[in-house]
Amino acid sequence: MDTGPVVEHGGTSARLRCAYPAPYPEVRVAAPNPAYAQLLLEDYAGMVSELTAINQYLYHHFVLEPVNEEVAELLECISLVEMYHLELLGEAILKLGVDPRYWTLQSGNSTCYWDASFVFYGTSLCDRLTADIASEWAAIANYREHQRRINDPYVEELLERIILDELHHIQLFNHALAKHCQVR
Repeated sequence: MDTGPVVEHGGTSARLRCAYPAPYPEVRVAAPNPAYAQLLLEDYAGMVSELTAINQYLYHHFVLEPVNEEVAELLECISLVEMYHLELLGEAILKLGVDPRYWTLQSGNSTCYWDASFVFYGTSLCDRLTADIASEWAAIANYREHQRRINDPYVEELLERIILDELHHIQLFNHALAKHCQVR
């Protein structure tokens, strides 16, 4: 079991506070399975994916840093956890027998590369946090659907652990939204 992402800074390291405090399973698969890998490619680099979350949260971090350093730091921290998810999914996709490029398969076996238009850029702290919460819920829905369709206990376990982080991110984002925005 892996204890998750660690940040190195100034010669010291720390576990990320934005990762749920539970170990990650070893990345394993029961057997190569390109069909399962294609599902994981959606989580890896689809419209609702780890790659989209990383880029969206980093963009929000950059533009919010001068406005609200606390929220900007939260976004950066969560983006680092999403980077770890990207790494875990990339390893699983490789073990399932598929190249983990930043693409997904569309109908008719055409490929769709990841696109920066998948990112919600927003205009204010509150609309960005609201979109980030919606993105986390959408990711969880995708992971649940893929758990249902993938009959590999190792991949299902990995997705379940990632879901714990996504649920934790929703709590953190909701706290920031309640603190900094007029929420009814």
